[in-house]
Amino acid sequence: MHGTTTNVLQRIRQSAGQRLPPRLHGFLVSAALIGLCALGYHLRRPSISLQPGLYAEDGSIFLQQAIDQGTGSLLQLYAGYSHLLQRITALTAVNLLSPYDYPRFFLLVAWISYLLPLVSVEALIRAGVFSRLIRVAYIPYVYYPYGSETYLNLPNAYIFFPLGFILIAYGVVARQGSGRAEALRVPLLKGVLLLYGLVAAFTGPFMAIYTIPLLIFNGLRRRRLPIRPLWLSLPVLLSSLQIYFSQLQTDYPLSTAQALAKLLRRPALLLDWFTVHLISPLLGGYKPWWYLRELPDPLQLLAVLVVLFLVVLAVRVVTRNMGQPALLYLAIFSTLVLSISSLLVATRRGVDLDAMVVEDAGGRFFYWNTVLFLSVLLVAFVLLARDQRTRNTATCRALAIWLVLTLVFYHNNVVARAITEESPTGEIKTLVYAEQLREQCKMAHPNLIQIYGGRLWSFILDQRQFNRLCAGPS
Repeated sequence: MHGTTTNVLQRIRQSAGQRLPPRLHGFLVSAALIGLCALGYHLRRPSISLQPGLYAEDGSIFLQQAIDQGTGSLLQLYAGYSHLLQRITALTAVNLLSPYDYPRFFLLVAWISYLLPLVSVEALIRAGVFSRLIRVAYIPYVYYPYGSETYLNLPNAYIFFPLGFILIAYGVVARQGSGRAEALRVPLLKGVLLLYGLVAAFTGPFMAIYTIPLLIFNGLRRRRLPIRPLWLSLPVLLSSLQIYFSQLQTDYPLSTAQALAKLLRRPALLLDWFTVHLISPLLGGYKPWWYLRELPDPLQLLAVLVVLFLVVLAVRVVTRNMGQPALLYLAIFSTLVLSISSLLVATRRGVDLDAMVVEDAGGRFFYWNTVLFLSVLLVAFVLLARDQRTRNTATCRALAIWLVLTLVFYHNNVVARAITEESPTGEIKTLVYAEQLREQCKMAHPNLIQIYGGRLWSFILDQRQFNRLCAGPS
């Protein structure tokens, strides 16, 4: 049955390839895959796209500072980072759109940010830089289990938006290492990539964490400064400012040494942190954590070591099929640096250590670990399962067991984002963004607009935005 289905699909593909020009056929395949990923992602929580709303920092930070400071808000830091993409979005909204349209516009930018990495990978596949097998990684990219904090909102678009440029950077270095000619020669495309890189560099720290080590690696390998291509090296160098702003220009209650000492005094907590944030997502999400946390520490440690051993086996399988395995090792290094640094920075900030093992706490920082290692595990399984010689090996069977367990334990933790408030009489009321805007016009003056849990996440329009709101149709 499997063989028959495969043969039918191959005949359909060959027939389509013969009828259509190769470029058009490749474009349609890429578009279909991106559309399928978008559909799968949308179905995780359809209400967020069908009923868009603002989220957390959208109002209290980005919109409010754009309203109060105008273009000066582009130079402001928040949590030590520039968040340039979010600030450009907010500034565009308050100057060109009615407040009714803010949620839809913010959602649009979040969707674009999410799809950009997929577009980048498809372009690299068509350029012959990446193998088509990398498309297996689309599955964890769409269905990564810790999604509540990061799912389709503008504040956390700084995770997705730079990822496309990071992948392009890895692709360029891979192509240079193989001795092939530069794939990107069109000046207009280089200009677009430079602009993309500059915005990504000033949007968050992730581009710096991944591309600065890549630039150093490339320079050491080529034994000269990796200045070219300039559209790549300039954004990477400027991205180092994000690390400077957040780590060297921000005062924390504890130093790095003090934070390390504080953590090392709690080895059981470190095990819990590692289990809930780095291991459980590889087994489907929170459900494994609900069981693993009930185990004695030695058994929990054993379970963690088993999963890590499986990851090591998968990495070995994948690197044996790579032209330049050093790039995968470099990505793993950057990912672990990001994960561990998130723990250290949270400790330096004085966050309660027990609060750091709460589900989805700081989930945006562990997204990278989840997607990368799930991708490696899946690609390794596909490589072993499709080869008759390796299909029945112990490693392939172990990965098959892992895949079944992951599917069984998968937990989609994306939740609705209803905003509620409690009246003095104890009555719970749901706040609707559009209704709050209509109340503004009834009162004939700007008032607090609450957009997320608690009055902390709110903003107030100035007179110009208020006039635009109340002059238009409601």
